[in-house]
Amino acid sequence: MTVNDTSGAGGLGRRRVVVGVAAALALVGGGALYATKGGWLDDRSLTSVCGGLLDTSELKELLGADRLRGEGTEPTSCTVADADNDRSVLQARIFRGDTRMLLGTMSRADQQNGGALVTPAGMGRPVVLGPRLGTASGFVPCGTGDDSPVTLLISVVPTSKGESLGESEGRARLARVATSTLDRAAERWGCERPGEAKGKSTAVPEDTSRVLRQAGKATGTCAGIDSASYETSADDAAPIEDCQLTDSSGARLFRLSAYYGPYVKAARQETIRGKQILTEVGGGGGLWWTTADCPQGDVLYSVETVWDDEKNTFNPPSPKFQKDALKTFAERSAERHGCSTPEPLPTKDRTSGS
Repeated sequence: MTVNDTSGAGGLGRRRVVVGVAAALALVGGGALYATKGGWLDDRSLTSVCGGLLDTSELKELLGADRLRGEGTEPTSCTVADADNDRSVLQARIFRGDTRMLLGTMSRADQQNGGALVTPAGMGRPVVLGPRLGTASGFVPCGTGDDSPVTLLISVVPTSKGESLGESEGRARLARVATSTLDRAAERWGCERPGEAKGKSTAVPEDTSRVLRQAGKATGTCAGIDSASYETSADDAAPIEDCQLTDSSGARLFRLSAYYGPYVKAARQETIRGKQILTEVGGGGGLWWTTADCPQGDVLYSVETVWDDEKNTFNPPSPKFQKDALKTFAERSAERHGCSTPEPLPTKDRTSGS
């Protein structure tokens, strides 16, 4: 509209119109700036990321970013990015049924990598922290069939201002994010809530996976085995348990592992020799395995020779020692998890007859 009157009351009216429009544009511009530079749009995206299942309450401290933006509302593939530079600092996958790269994402798929041990989140939670810093995974049974269980996989890469994921507080915060997210998923899908503790984890067990225990000194996952070892805390809810047997100098010889729930299939699909362990029990050539019946579903116990990257050694199979160690390891893990006695191991090595 054209305004011709430039004097008197008409001029005053036009000046009021101009001022009003300018003020409105300033407000709109400021609102747009706020929306795109870290205001309600960022907050809203965090609320809806991963379908609202991801616990974002501690992410700024964990990741070291002042402004975070959620990307992806589908739980099966979602990320959190640093809104200042668009760099992805967290990736999450929350799903029902089968998935791939459960072990690979945690750098746990290569069984012959002697130093890669998972550690439990603790407090009765079915979550582990991976050997690759910043990774965590867990599951909870939920019904039967193709839609069971609910499984979680999280991978984070903090900014330079984020917490050290090798330190106790950083590990505990990552564990809290993972366990709380798994709680939310269990509630959303009507599953039994995981773990004994109903609050958030305040601490995690100490990471002892690099502490050499001499024979007879193990108190965690390697307890009861007459060998020097690297071990982690024994936890009756941990979905994966690891024990690394060594010689007295710490040179790695064999790895013992327990896989529960969806990690059984992951071990068979992702590990180098996984296709050899498809039966309930078997062994030979440095690899032995057995199974049991558990409330959580499937379970697989295995022992195999490993390559020691640090000492550049690979030890030959030792059937009797490996089978004796696996029997002790499997029976103790099965008892912790409320499972049946594991199936007896074969008396003969299929490759050597020993």
